[in-house]
Amino acid sequence: MIRIARGFTLIELMIVVAIIAILAAIALPAYNEYRVRSAEGACQAEMKSYANFSLATLHNGSTPDPAPLQACSAADDASAIGTDITGTPQLPGSRQTLCDMDTGNCTLQ
Repeated sequence: MIRIARGFTLIELMIVVAIIAILAAIALPAYNEYRVRSAEGACQAEMKSYANFSLATLHNGSTPDPAPLQACSAADDASAIGTDITGTPQLPGSRQTLCDMDTGNCTLQ
């Protein structure tokens, strides 16, 4: 008697589902960490750009415009040289960026 294959067995399907679940369990935490680092890095770059612009504007004797917020959800306005400014990243980022207005260096806190 010749047996005709009709499809996958239940065991084969369960093995495939288990493999997909293992891959998802590995990939999702890494992806979430990537999203957090990206949000914080984008805010840090935006604050670094604003700090450099503000330092140049303040050295020229003018008052800089407020920070254009795209990657950051909130940022301090640069009012004087020597006054540090901070920027808060968009979610899912959590660490703030602190910019030293003496040097223009920005670091994640």
